[in-house]
Amino acid sequence: MSIAKAQIQALRNGIIQSIGDNGFNIVNSQDLPLLEKTLALYGQAFNTAIGANLQKTGSISSGKLAEPAMPIITKFGNSYVLSVGYEQGSEQDKYFRFVNKGVKGVGGEGARPKQNTGEYSYKTKYPNKKMATNLLLWLRKSANTSRNEKVTITKTQRKRKKLSNVVSQADSLKSLAYAMSAAIKRDGLKATFFFDKAINEVFNKDFIADVALAIGGDVQIQIKQTINESKNGNNNNK
Repeated sequence: MSIAKAQIQALRNGIIQSIGDNGFNIVNSQDLPLLEKTLALYGQAFNTAIGANLQKTGSISSGKLAEPAMPIITKFGNSYVLSVGYEQGSEQDKYFRFVNKGVKGVGGEGARPKQNTGEYSYKTKYPNKKMATNLLLWLRKSANTSRNEKVTITKTQRKRKKLSNVVSQADSLKSLAYAMSAAIKRDGLKATFFFDKAINEVFNKDFIADVALAIGGDVQIQIKQTINESKNGNNNNK
């Protein structure tokens, strides 16, 4: 059982114990502490699922993708809105969709077709300075982190260990970062669906059942994904 599912089950048991033999009459329609608690815990479970999925795919570099915003619960009249994910305009908001959905590479000599999938796409084969610099910083950090990890367990740790070996053998770290940037532009970024999977894992039939239980009746739920694509939609400048 995952951490998220364990938390959800604990909440469900807590709600049932709170209701007891008195039925749903203890829930005040104007004040729904159980509903707010339910939404808050599901928001936390979603954040946990994001981190777990990133670990599974070895997609964590700086770790910022594993730090989504704190869940926010807003009440509009008789409706509640649970906002989760990354804060609009944040650094994570600018690139998480590319890790999630993948980016098609430009192809060319030596390209790996099986990896050349994704909802977004690179438009040029030439890495820009920002991309190469970010990769350089990532290589340094991954190598340093790997040296301090005594046991290799997770996919992320194995990836860091491999990178550490590559870095130690490289004549020029800057040249290595540029070469890796060019390879990424050529082959693309494989989709991880870490965000989509978290949505499906957490906001499922159990979520609907728990929310209905918290308010003591039927519930209408709408799940909407708000993504600002105006600046980053096609990843042209990446």
